[in-house]
Amino acid sequence: MIGQTVSHYRIIEQLGEGGMGVVYVAEDILLGRRVAIKTLTEVSGTGGPHFRSRFLREARAVSALSHPHIATIHDYGETAEGQPYIVMELVKGETLGALMLRETLNIPRAIQIIEEVAEALAEAHRHGIIHRDIKPSNVAINERGNVKVLDFGLAKQFAMGPAHPSDPERQTLLNTQTREGVIVGTPMYLSPEQALGVEVDPRSDLFSLGGLLYECIAGKPPFFGRSPGEICAKVIRDDPTPPSQLNLDVPAELDRITLKALAKKPEERYQSADEMISDLRAAQTDLKGSGHTVTRLISPAPGTHPTGALATLSDIFKRPRLSVGYVAAGLLIIALAGSAVWYSLRPSPHQPTPAAEKWYVLGTNNLREGAYFKAIKPLQQAIETDDKFALAHARLAEAWTELDYSERAYLALLRVDGLVPNRAVLHELDGLYLDAIRATITRDFPTAIKAYAEIVRLKPQDAQAYLDLGRAYEKNDEIDKAIENYVAATTHDGQYAAAALRLGTLYGRKGDLAGANSSFAKADGLFQTLGDFEGRTEVLFQRGALLSRIGKLAEAQDQLQKSLDIARTSNSQYHQIRTMLQLSNVLYSRGNTTLAKEYAQDAVSLAQNNKLENLATQGLVDLGNTHIERREYGDAEQVLKQALDFAQRNKGRRNEAMALLALSKLYIQQEINTDQAIGYLEQALTYFKEGKFSKEISLATLLHGRAKLLRGEYAEALKDFEQQLQFARETNNQSQLASTHLLIGNLLADLELYPDALRSFNESYNIYKSLDVPITVGYLLADQGEMLWQLGRKNEAQALLDQLPAVADRLDSNYQQVILARGARVESQIDLSEGRFSEARSKAERSLTLAGPKTSHIWVDAKHQLGLVLTRSGAKGAGLQSSQEAVEMAKQVKDERLVSLTLLGHAEALLESGGFTAALADAREAQQRFAQAGQRESEWQAWIIAAKASQKLDDYAGAREQLLHAKEVLDGLAQKWGTEAFNGYLSRPDIQRLHKQLEE
Repeated sequence: MIGQTVSHYRIIEQLGEGGMGVVYVAEDILLGRRVAIKTLTEVSGTGGPHFRSRFLREARAVSALSHPHIATIHDYGETAEGQPYIVMELVKGETLGALMLRETLNIPRAIQIIEEVAEALAEAHRHGIIHRDIKPSNVAINERGNVKVLDFGLAKQFAMGPAHPSDPERQTLLNTQTREGVIVGTPMYLSPEQALGVEVDPRSDLFSLGGLLYECIAGKPPFFGRSPGEICAKVIRDDPTPPSQLNLDVPAELDRITLKALAKKPEERYQSADEMISDLRAAQTDLKGSGHTVTRLISPAPGTHPTGALATLSDIFKRPRLSVGYVAAGLLIIALAGSAVWYSLRPSPHQPTPAAEKWYVLGTNNLREGAYFKAIKPLQQAIETDDKFALAHARLAEAWTELDYSERAYLALLRVDGLVPNRAVLHELDGLYLDAIRATITRDFPTAIKAYAEIVRLKPQDAQAYLDLGRAYEKNDEIDKAIENYVAATTHDGQYAAAALRLGTLYGRKGDLAGANSSFAKADGLFQTLGDFEGRTEVLFQRGALLSRIGKLAEAQDQLQKSLDIARTSNSQYHQIRTMLQLSNVLYSRGNTTLAKEYAQDAVSLAQNNKLENLATQGLVDLGNTHIERREYGDAEQVLKQALDFAQRNKGRRNEAMALLALSKLYIQQEINTDQAIGYLEQALTYFKEGKFSKEISLATLLHGRAKLLRGEYAEALKDFEQQLQFARETNNQSQLASTHLLIGNLLADLELYPDALRSFNESYNIYKSLDVPITVGYLLADQGEMLWQLGRKNEAQALLDQLPAVADRLDSNYQQVILARGARVESQIDLSEGRFSEARSKAERSLTLAGPKTSHIWVDAKHQLGLVLTRSGAKGAGLQSSQEAVEMAKQVKDERLVSLTLLGHAEALLESGGFTAALADAREAQQRFAQAGQRESEWQAWIIAAKASQKLDDYAGAREQLLHAKEVLDGLAQKWGTEAFNGYLSRPDIQRLHKQLEE
């Protein structure tokens, strides 16, 4: 028929041929477009009217459908010779089977494809049509990445009313109803109803779709056998293995969806395509980061997955009952023809237009400078100029990711997959760039580093290649290697402003102020020469941020104000918003809260007006963290809740997680709302783990452990801390290592394992001292001093405490007070131990004055200490009142150990004031709490107080029993601590006085 004209379609070439018919490429003469024409051949010899009727039924059924995922039927009819034909959309692309064979299909893309097939089926089912032959070769993906469901050749109308006698197609419809007992479909994808040859409904298609989903994610069909009969038997009888047992990347939820679709009984499956779509979309949201391709576990059956892009159009025309010889000869001819077609038609890499390339380079350079919002417009322009430019789509996805628009980024990546389903056709460099960009977006930075390093090897003189590699190292927190590559970029191109800017930022992070200033100055000069106002704005912004971090607030404000002035002049809303939020931080730190709030509000309003809410949210989180650092807790909570609301409304998942993390940090630092803090942390951790945010996972894990520590859940807290300690060692992150040792020390101190706690505090102290972090050095001096005093090493303790004033002088007033309050409390403990009541009271009162709000842990500790001093010095009434206040506030703070300690202090005060019964009750409650928590040092003292109260109540038998318990616990303490540490403890004067009571 090549060269002939059917109606107004001129036949150009043949696409494929089968036992029932042939498919051609044709040109619609009237509309000037390419179409596919399917015709029947040898009608009388292959079933006569039955096959002809089925053929016409496909045309009638599908022509009623109009859906983006169904191959469109343009026309149908019969030639002058009575030969039926169907004119359909020419789908240029490849089949799902071909995708799976090449192992280029990953789980998120598979779900997207299955979802789109389900959408096509939903449309068909709404029109009363069942497909009945859903399989990989009947699902095509066109060049734009869109799914098209093909070959409704076995379609059946299940909801049609009776045909009117005058209907010209009445006989056709009657002839096409499948006879009961006749199996229609492809064995591997049959539903049990089809395999049994009984009546089917739309749920049969959903079973086949479940089989398709299974194969996409597991790497093999759910039912496989050596013959069609064996396969049908398995479809009817066997339940498939869960996909996750074949592919460990498949989560439990996807197992559930797949196996529900494959339920033997129709009533146990999805009851509609829409229902299945809903579950697929929910699963798809959770699987965006799963980029691993699915490995094929078996080779498909011959003919199951034709590899030609359009072979599926003729897939149903398979000639029955051919001899083995004919089959072998046919396969040989097909192989030879396929090779010839492949070599002649294999796709070549897309070459973007010069205009698109120009926009792409501009947008990519903006990305390299860190101007992510600025990169959006040129990259979009590149795509509008040339929509097939895959790298432009990939870079746009990268920009959206940096701005926390994850859904937009995901859609852009899907577009890349549609444009480049086979990476083998790309030039080597383009393939490496796509791999690197995708790895960056999915936070697989080692893979990104590997790809960019290969690009550097191939382009050793290209400064931009070194910058890209440096950015990958920077994102992976390998700062020294990032700097090394940025230096290489400036060496190969001395005029590369972006590289100088990145160098300035990283030198600043390392504390190399001279290097930072030199690099910033160079970048500023280069941007001025280029007339790049936004580049200059970024330099000034980064300078201001650095000066703010090192405490040079007046200079920081000056730099940021200059940055803001240029941003306003150049009308760069992105830089205006960032700079105003950073200025707000600086102004808060300088005490100008009124102007600080004005800048923050103006930034938020500008962001909302320009649809940059995610940027405003990020700035608000930063502002909230600044308030936390300054202990301005009310302002912090207000700002962070606003940030959380913004993030949730605008679907900024990263910003939402960061806001939740900051709120949990706020509550834990205040030592309040620990339950809510843990809830926030667990939500944040879910996101951070999905996205492999290592730093954030680290911080969230530590905070989670701190919250558990406050709740007295020591085993869970220790689990978090040990996990973090391992991570810090693996990454050689000294700061994280130090903070983890500090928290483990706090936990061990709470468990009253003082020798072990002292070792952890000492490890942390040495690192923080080398890093020169004065605030934490101050905390650790007080912590080590307390441990040393507890172990009877008073002189060593006092030597450390004497260093506190010099450390405090380096801090602002808020932190000075906290450090000195802690030191004064430990000194009060030492004085009280040795009976120096006047000095002990003075230092306890000083600690209380410096401690700050009553809701703080330090204030409760100081109040408890003052109650002990007053009680033991004879001021019984004042001691009782102070200890009672300490108990009440400890319960508000929700620190379980602090509650136990204050209860014991209150018991002692009651005992000295004559409240013997209440004293016994408090002492026993404290003892039980200490025993449950494993706090043996305090427990034996609680038994002593209980014994004294029992003696006062003339219960001498009870007192003797309690003293025996005290001795037993004390002996256990010796075993836990070791002889040397225990003997030092017993040398303390206050412990000696208590110990004597065991000997009386």
